[in-house]
Amino acid sequence: MPSRPIITLTTDFGSADGTVAAMIGVIKSICPEVEVISVNSGIPPHDIPRGAWALLQAAPFFPKHSIHVVVVDPGVGGHRRAVMARTDHGTFVGPDNGVLTWATRNASEVTWRILENPAYRIAPVGVTFDGRDLFAPAAAHLAAGVDPEEFGTVIDDPVTSRWPQPQIGDGTIEGEILIVDHFGNLVTNVPLAMVADLCGDRSFQVILPAARSAIPGKHRIATDPAPFARNYDEIRGELGAVINGAGLVEIAARQGSAAAQAGRGRGDRIVVRLQGGGR
Repeated sequence: MPSRPIITLTTDFGSADGTVAAMIGVIKSICPEVEVISVNSGIPPHDIPRGAWALLQAAPFFPKHSIHVVVVDPGVGGHRRAVMARTDHGTFVGPDNGVLTWATRNASEVTWRILENPAYRIAPVGVTFDGRDLFAPAAAHLAAGVDPEEFGTVIDDPVTSRWPQPQIGDGTIEGEILIVDHFGNLVTNVPLAMVADLCGDRSFQVILPAARSAIPGKHRIATDPAPFARNYDEIRGELGAVINGAGLVEIAARQGSAAAQAGRGRGDRIVVRLQGGGR
């Protein structure tokens, strides 16, 4: 029995208006049999990295035939392109502003296309609601079986959302905070596998160096000497480090906000340092 098509929606539209419902109405009018799942309508307005993070968290756990629509689109109505990315673990539809590229960065194959065929849009297309007029109908037609080649030209230059690579030094890994999540946890770009490669069974510390928003010269030592708590409840003291569901080092506070307690945010540094080595 063929799998029922699935479309997910991730937006910064909030829940106070009828915008997400309008997108669902368009989708169901074109492809009544599709299952529509609203992943998140509470992305902070215009926050492309938070939208990219939500998609990265959710998309791998959906069936591979799913279509993921993301509308975090500060440039709506402007010159940015509308795109589709076909991968081995799903199809992604949204603005060409980098919001799709964290979810597609590890795909073995990605084909990017511009959504330029007017046959698969609502006519006339407005200038303020591409989620309803452009992205929702494109996803619905795709779910209904339209060949991806019908939507537009293949491109090889999608706009990417910055994913900083951790730097390995003399007994150190230097990374940065990617996201401050809903609970104030500091999600970093340092993967557990990299820590394991550098440190093995040797003792190490996870450190938040001083930031401009913190007390000058002060270091927050997240874990010393036990590197990682097994869960949030095991965190003792002001801050602790865990490995989150994406396999990344995360700084957290037990039943509190690590961001507020540490005075840190997106782009601030984190250092994993071997005991007695590095800076």
